[in-house]
Parts: sequence; structure tokens; C-alpha cells
Amino acid sequence: MGYSKELIAEVKELYPDYPEMHKHAENGDVWLGRYLDDASTGGMALDEILTATTLEELQAKARLKKRRVALYVKWCDEDPRKENKSL
Repeated sequence: MGYSKELIAEVKELYPDYPEMHKHAENGDVWLGRYLDDASTGGMALDEILTATTLEELQAKARLKKRRVALYVKWCDEDPRKENKSL
């Protein structure tokens, strides 16, 4: 079973420059979870904070990070390994 169209679209939206992630999403590959987990953990880098020129820019970066964490949580709900738990 593959991932939902919504999850695939969100991967492409939030990670537009990562074709490898797009491929994993489209193929229903469990490795997508690893990519999403690695990309969503951690806070905002100090350089990102210090180089922001406006509060709006800083808030936009924080919102993006928050959406990426939420996407990983969504992936956890669709984790393909859940189906094989009885094996």
C-alpha cells in the first residue's frame, strides 16, 4: 500500500528540492520516514535566527519547521510497517 495523495503532496511542498524524498513518497517506501525524521528534528540554527532581517521571516522559518514535524507525525500514522505488525 502506498502513501496518501495528501502526504505525497505535502512532502513535495515542504521539501521541494529533495527528489529522493519525492521518490520514496511516490513508491510508498518506508525510508521516507527516516528522511522525514532526520529532517524534522532539532531546533532552528542560531545562524538562521541571527541572520533573519524581520520577525516575519523568522516566524515563517519557524512555521516551516513546525509543519515538517507535523508531516513526520502524519507519516507515522501511515507507516507501512504497521500493516505487517502481525507477521
